[in-house]
Amino acid sequence: MPEAWNGQKEKIAYAKQEGVIEPTTGSGGVGKYSWYIPRFTAIRDPKLTSYFGMTAGSEIENRRLMADTFLRPKTWQYFCDEVSLDNCTTPYYDDQGRLIAARPPSDESEKVQYFSADFYHGHFAATEDNDCDANPLTCNGHVANVQCDLSTFAIPQAHYLGIPVKGSGTGIAGGYPLARMVEIYNAANYTKSNVLFYWYTPDTTVQEFIGTDAEFQRVLLPPSTTKCTESRVTEEQRCSENPADRIGIEQGSCDAEAHSYQKLIVSNMYSNTYEVEESMRSPAYDAIKSIKLSDLELEEIFLRWYERNTDRWNYDAREAVCMWVGEHIDSLQSFVPHSHPRSFRVEEYKHPALYGAIIVAAICIILVVVVSVATFYYRKTKVIRYAQPIFLYLLLVGLLFLCIGATLLPAMPSQGTCIATQWFILLGYSLELVPLIVKVAALNTLHQHARKFKRVKLEFKKLYMTVGVIIAAVTIFLLIWTVMDPLSRQSNQKLTNDLNEDNGQIIAINYSCASDSPVWLACAYIYQFLLLVSSTVLAFQSRKVKQEFNESNSLVFVIYAHSVVLLLRIVLWLFRSSIQANYAMAITSYLLSMDIFLTL
Repeated sequence: MPEAWNGQKEKIAYAKQEGVIEPTTGSGGVGKYSWYIPRFTAIRDPKLTSYFGMTAGSEIENRRLMADTFLRPKTWQYFCDEVSLDNCTTPYYDDQGRLIAARPPSDESEKVQYFSADFYHGHFAATEDNDCDANPLTCNGHVANVQCDLSTFAIPQAHYLGIPVKGSGTGIAGGYPLARMVEIYNAANYTKSNVLFYWYTPDTTVQEFIGTDAEFQRVLLPPSTTKCTESRVTEEQRCSENPADRIGIEQGSCDAEAHSYQKLIVSNMYSNTYEVEESMRSPAYDAIKSIKLSDLELEEIFLRWYERNTDRWNYDAREAVCMWVGEHIDSLQSFVPHSHPRSFRVEEYKHPALYGAIIVAAICIILVVVVSVATFYYRKTKVIRYAQPIFLYLLLVGLLFLCIGATLLPAMPSQGTCIATQWFILLGYSLELVPLIVKVAALNTLHQHARKFKRVKLEFKKLYMTVGVIIAAVTIFLLIWTVMDPLSRQSNQKLTNDLNEDNGQIIAINYSCASDSPVWLACAYIYQFLLLVSSTVLAFQSRKVKQEFNESNSLVFVIYAHSVVLLLRIVLWLFRSSIQANYAMAITSYLLSMDIFLTL
C-alpha cells in the first residue's frame, strides 16, 4: 500500500506486531487533514477562518452564525422533488440565471448525487437542524465530513472547541463518501454557497481550485501536540454507534498534525523476492522500498492532470504521470536498484563447438551405416554367425539411434527436438545393450548346463520375445513421460558482469531441455545404470565360455566405456546450473559420439 495515514495507526501497529507487514517507511510526502472554507466565504466573513471567530459570541450567537452560514447540501432527487415545480422536466434556473438542474436524474446513482456537470449543479438549503428560531439550543451548521474509516477528528474537534456544526451524510455520524464530498464542494463553488469542508492535502481537488475564488482556505484550530495525538479517537470509536464514543476526550481535539504518510509492504515480499535466483529476481521490492515523491512533486502531477481536462478519469492522469516522469527521469534514476535496468542476451547456437559436435555425430552415422552394410555382407561368415546377425542388427540400430540423438543435442532446443533426443538416446542404449545382455545370458545358461552334461535347447523365439518385452517397457515409460510431463525448451538465465548501454548488467539466456520434474530423467539414468550392472555380472560369469562364443572381453570394454560416459553425463546433469546450457549439450553430444566410436 503506497499511502497509509496516521488515522490507521492502531491497525498498522497491529499488522506489524502480527508480522503481516514490514516496519513502515515514508512515501516522501506529508499529509494533513484540516477544516477548510472557500476563499469567497472567507472574504464574506473573515472570522470564519479561525475557531476563535466561530466561537467568539455566546453559545446562541455562535449557533445562529454557523446555522445561517453553512446550509445543508441537497441531492439531485431532493431538488427535483422538493424545489422544482415540475420535477425538473424543464431546466431550472436560479434567481441569478444559473442553470441548477437540466433534467431529472436518469437512474439510482444520479439520484444521490450533489453535483453532475452540465446536468445538476447543486443546491443548499436550511433544515430543522439550521432552524435556530425553533431550536435555539440545538441548531447547528453543516460540516462536510469524510466517513469514519478515514482519519477524521472533526467530531471531537467540533464538540470540545464549541463549534456548533454537524454532518448530514449517510455514514455514521453524518460522514460522506469521498466522491460525494467532491460533488458538494463543486456544488458550493458553482452556486457560491458557503461550505465547511473537512479535507486533506495533498489532493487533486485542492489543486483544482488554486487561484480561483473557491480556493481552499484552512481554518485555524489549536495546534497539535504529542499528548493530543496520543489521545485521538480510534477508528473503532469513530465508527461506533454510541455518540459518546465518537467524541472521545477533550485532550484529543486539537488540529490534525502533519505527518509523513507511510508505505505498507507485506512482510513476505522480501523473502519471496530474495529467494529467487539473482538473474531472475524482480527489482520491484527494492524500487518500491526506495522511491519517494514529495508534496510539491505530487502537486505538479495533479496540476498537469487537471489542466488537460480531456479525459480526466482515464487518459489525462496517465498522460500527466508519463509527462512528469519524462521530464524528471534523471532524478528518478536514483531509485533504480543497482545493476538495473538489465537487458537480455540470447546465446546463439552457432558456436564452433556445436557445429563440431554435429559433424562428429554425422560421422558416427556414416560409420554405423558402413559397419551395418559390412555386417550384412559378411553375415554368413563363421564369426558373424557365432555372434548372431539378428542381435548384431539390433545393436547397430541402437547405435544409429544414439548417433541421431547425438546429432539433435547441439541443435537449438524445441519441444520436438527435446522429446526426440531422449527417445533416441534411451531406445538406442536399450537396443544396443538389451540384445547383448539377453544373448550373453543365454550363452551362460548353455555353458552352465554343458558343465553338468545336461542337454539344453535354446529357443531364439523366447530370446527375441525377452528383448521385445524390455524394449516395449522402455517405450511405454517414454510414452508416459511424454504425455504426463513432456520435455520442453526451458530458458536458463545467468547474470553476467557485462554491462549494457544503460550500465545495467546483461542476463545471458541459454535454452535447454527439461521436464517439470527431474524424476523422469533420474529414472532414465538409473535404468541405464542397471543395464550396465547386469552386463558386468554377465561378463564376469561368461569369462570361461569357449573363445568362439565368448564376448566377455568385448562386453567388458563396452561396459567400461558406457560407464565412464554415463558418469560424465550424470555429472553434467547435476551441475547443469553452473555450465552454459549449449556447451553442456555439445559436451554430451561429444561423449555419445565417443561412446559409439568405442563400441564400434
